[in-house]
Amino acid sequence: MTAYLDTTNGQPYCKGCGHPHVLDALDHALQAAGVPPHRIALVTDIGCVGLADAQFPTLHTVHSLHGRAAALATGMQLAAGTDGDEPLKPVVLVGDGGSTIGLLHLVHAAQLDVDVTVLVHNNLIYGMTGGQHSGLTPHGFRTTTTPDGCLTPPLDLGRVLAGAGCGYFARARAPSNELGELLAEGIRRPGFACVEALELCPTFAARIGGMTGKGLREMTSEGGLAMGVLERREPRAGPVRRGNGDPAPALFGAGIAPEPTWSRLQRPVQLVVAGRAGERVQSAAKLAAVAGAAAGLGATLRTDNPVTQGRGFSVAELTLSPEAVRYTGLDRPDIAIATAPEGLAQLAQRGLLAGPLAAHRIVCDESLEPPAEAHVERAPLRKRHGGAAAALGAVLEAVDAAGWFDPRAWEVAIQARPEAQRASVRRTLAKAGVSVRAARGRRSCG
Repeated sequence: MTAYLDTTNGQPYCKGCGHPHVLDALDHALQAAGVPPHRIALVTDIGCVGLADAQFPTLHTVHSLHGRAAALATGMQLAAGTDGDEPLKPVVLVGDGGSTIGLLHLVHAAQLDVDVTVLVHNNLIYGMTGGQHSGLTPHGFRTTTTPDGCLTPPLDLGRVLAGAGCGYFARARAPSNELGELLAEGIRRPGFACVEALELCPTFAARIGGMTGKGLREMTSEGGLAMGVLERREPRAGPVRRGNGDPAPALFGAGIAPEPTWSRLQRPVQLVVAGRAGERVQSAAKLAAVAGAAAGLGATLRTDNPVTQGRGFSVAELTLSPEAVRYTGLDRPDIAIATAPEGLAQLAQRGLLAGPLAAHRIVCDESLEPPAEAHVERAPLRKRHGGAAAALGAVLEAVDAAGWFDPRAWEVAIQARPEAQRASVRRTLAKAGVSVRAARGRRSCG
């Protein structure tokens, strides 16, 4: 078996740190689990644990925001798709901070039983930032922020995650012979797994707290922290289990059966619609995404708006493709739409009105004043559809004119909307001149 861990230049940890032992155990586990390197995504958190990235040069590595590693890995695994028999396998490395600041992300991953393995480096304190106490610090333990002893009892991750339906939870000290095997079992499990490694920080836990290796063993025994596998359940079936069917019903609502013959695309296409917050810009693009999915197309939707909901701009970026969408970044969109001044300003700021990134086709409401160098089609979008439906009407008109899919897909998308919204969407559809009763002839978009 080939080692994943590269210790050619040593490991960047203090003498006596438990992290190298944990990484040795992880290396053993990855080899024993038999997961090919191209399938593994190592997601690390902020802190000393994040230094592990460079120690595994043959793996995909992602350095996350503090506490967000589990959430990032969950999104990666769910978005990776179900290509063949080789789904992505994220392995998350978090410390005291990542597991307590990001506790709800761990709970959510356990609830989903998503195929992610989390390795918690529990060295009792925050190591990189100065030895402060954490949610995992033992009661009475001295730290830089609790010189008279920690006032609160430590969080028992095993019990918390068991209550969230965790499929696999194990705990071991580092170093130990058991840690690698427990990790390997967790990685092999097709669902959520968490392994907690109890270890020592020589810089703060030992120097300030007086903790030793022997003390660590005594603490776990006296504190009732059992070792070994504490939770083991059968993986739960569901829409998030990789390989259990098409994820489209979970994403777009029940009852949508894709009809590939409705697709008119031979290449990926992109649409950007920008307008005023509160005027259903994003729901308009979502309707087109669902309609595209109903036509058997790959569809992704990215949205943006200010933190202040209901004010300012709202932008949605839609990508449709005859194949699965692997890259959701915006290149040079096929269509850009602005329905309000806030949206026009966003298109200009993103370079989509003029220059090399300008959209191939730009549609603006007739009331707007685009830059003189922009080649813009003006249309009475707000006058024809009203402010609240201008974005929806513009998207319907633009996509129908482009002929990206059979118009009957719109009706399927409308059926996925709440019943109270369907009539108004159909009225906008009629105003836009889109007929869903029969497919009009369309040339392929090549």
